[in-house]
Amino acid sequence: MKTAVFLIVISLVELAAYLVIAHTLRAKNGKKPRRLLAALCFAAVFLLTLRFAMFPPHKELPVSGGCEVASTDYWVTEEQEDPYLGGGRLRQLQVRKWYPANGEAQSIVIVASHGSCGTADNNLSLYKELASRGYTVLAVVHPGQAAKVTYENGKSAGPSMRFLKQMSAGSGADPAYLYEVFREWMDIRTGDLNAVMDDYAKKEGAGQFLVMGHSLGGSAAYAMARIRTDVVGCIALEAPFLYDIKGVQDGKYVFDSRDYDIPLLNVYSDSSFPHLRELPQYENNVKFLAPGAANCTNLHYEGVGHMGLCDLSIYSPLLAAMLDRDIQKTDAYAQLETLNADCVAWIERNF
Repeated sequence: MKTAVFLIVISLVELAAYLVIAHTLRAKNGKKPRRLLAALCFAAVFLLTLRFAMFPPHKELPVSGGCEVASTDYWVTEEQEDPYLGGGRLRQLQVRKWYPANGEAQSIVIVASHGSCGTADNNLSLYKELASRGYTVLAVVHPGQAAKVTYENGKSAGPSMRFLKQMSAGSGADPAYLYEVFREWMDIRTGDLNAVMDDYAKKEGAGQFLVMGHSLGGSAAYAMARIRTDVVGCIALEAPFLYDIKGVQDGKYVFDSRDYDIPLLNVYSDSSFPHLRELPQYENNVKFLAPGAANCTNLHYEGVGHMGLCDLSIYSPLLAAMLDRDIQKTDAYAQLETLNADCVAWIERNF
């Protein structure tokens, strides 16, 4: 509702500016400099209101833990060529570390993977909440699959055109083609997460990791639960088990359907939950929804879209609505507070 009211106000401002400028431009005795100034004023008003429409002022969600929260960025360079850059250039990852500035950190380290074209702050309010409760959070930026990555030399880059083209194929594309795409994405993501986790373990000593992610990042989190023995838990915010797809037979995906031997928290919105049985890449999600599924906790938030499970819903309600093709029915702040509280409660209950 707040988003709808905000958009109505923005539209009224645009309409008023248009009517005033249009009247000025139609005036027969209007001087050319005045008419030019009027056109420039309208352009300025349009750009300003567009900026506020896309990224309105927003408040930060408060944290409930007792630790002071701090953050720092660092970089991890993999010993392999970046598949999106080529030319022998090594893949470098930006990592935003959130941690308790006072007090001893929890033993479990949380590694976060953003969604397609996400950012280091994909679920910022959750990262801060966890850090306030003593957890170290490593938010990994995946170059070529992120809206923006900043490298150690200060240069930045956006998403790869190759990645955007693959995304545009949609779930209805040929399963054989999508399988190759999914495999490529999982190879890149798991390589990134392995590099960050190995680097952290080397510097800080061996420990335990909980991997979380939104959308494609959640698929990567599931993958790490299969790959590493030091991963003790996984939170996936609306993500298919892409790593579990092991091939295509007779036009259908073939899944590794083994149970997971660590706790999983699977979170869904209205964007996918009512349609899980219609989407072939979500076959394992349906399996793990069954009553008694080993080590699985499933949550479904009604009245929420896919972007309501990340902080874009408060940074840019309009962009979130455009991506979800619908305006979120629940208050974005209240929804994120509920999501964050549920994730924290699940972590503290299981570890």
